[in-house]
Amino acid sequence: MQKITRTLPFLFVFAMVSLYSSMTCLRGGDITAAKPAAEKPAAPAAAEKNVALANTPPVAAPEKPQNKEPINFRKAALGGNSVLAFLKKLREYQVSWAMLPVKRPDFIKGIYLTNATAINTKSLMHFVDQSKKYGINTMVIDAQGKALTPEQMSYIKGSGIYPVARVVCFDLGLKLKVPDPAHLDKIMATVERAAKSGFREIQLDYIRYADEPKLLRLPLKFKYEQIGAVLTRARKVTDALGVELGADVFGRITLNNHDQIGQRLELFGEHVHNLYPMVYPSHYYGDPEKIADPYGTVKEGVENSKERIPKTRIIPWIQGFGMKIKESGLTLPQYVLKQFYAVDDARGDGYVVWNARNDYSATWKALQEYDRRAPERKKAQKPVSGAKAQG
Repeated sequence: MQKITRTLPFLFVFAMVSLYSSMTCLRGGDITAAKPAAEKPAAPAAAEKNVALANTPPVAAPEKPQNKEPINFRKAALGGNSVLAFLKKLREYQVSWAMLPVKRPDFIKGIYLTNATAINTKSLMHFVDQSKKYGINTMVIDAQGKALTPEQMSYIKGSGIYPVARVVCFDLGLKLKVPDPAHLDKIMATVERAAKSGFREIQLDYIRYADEPKLLRLPLKFKYEQIGAVLTRARKVTDALGVELGADVFGRITLNNHDQIGQRLELFGEHVHNLYPMVYPSHYYGDPEKIADPYGTVKEGVENSKERIPKTRIIPWIQGFGMKIKESGLTLPQYVLKQFYAVDDARGDGYVVWNARNDYSATWKALQEYDRRAPERKKAQKPVSGAKAQG
């Protein structure tokens, strides 16, 4: 039977609430009642014959002294003297855990979750459990929408998962000459909110011009200046809040030097800590060879990126969905596995698997196969020079 582990923040809350509940279930009156009552002296026999006079109010019995001293229990774990104050204090602990600065993994192994999936505690716990089972250490989560609660963020971090907030800048690309200032303010507010909620990195997506012919008249230099200005502003926000900045670029940006959408590796390398090229083989339209070769396509994109911007971490988005995989003659788990190998061999800094529906059944199978073959691949990659030295 699979052993279910619980994270420290949830164990802490559960244990403290249970402890406090169990200790407060006996009130002061209950404690008094639990003691054996002292024998009262018998009333005089004559008292039994006394009759109350009409219209004479009965003499009120003296009130029993009540123990008004509250049960301290270390002042309810420093939360106060009431259950509500105690629970409020626990909430503060949860917020503290949500802000815990989890270390970024040396090698990112990530999956993407929609906002709807992440804010649903049941589905979030499922993906956290699966991630721990198969070695996933990062989650890229949509930040636009409902914010994660401190408890949910604490659960992610307490499970050893590095949380990255995906922020869409210009949906389907910027269609105006310059970004609307009010829209930019909204984007930066989202970046700030995500960082303050506990995300350790902000990943900007769709930070580009729309891929439309009508925008071709705009000079590339002008486009680079506008995109660069957005990156500069975002970097100031993330630096002030102590989180990293990342950004997504089209896969084709890894293969060209200038592109009409205003994305260029060197431009992004000046501003971000981590770059996420979307090297999905299926999206190299009009190039059947790249579509049919997931290993070669991903490897080329990662190698080119690392060569051109060596100081920036390169963490490609890889394809975890079935679009156009028939051209490769591979199953989806095999297709994903080939991309894992490509990132390894290109010495990338990790990867994030994209599936818009959050269906990672093929990814789990690929990860299982990756682990199974790991010793064999490690042996095959042994340096030849070392073998000669031993001989």
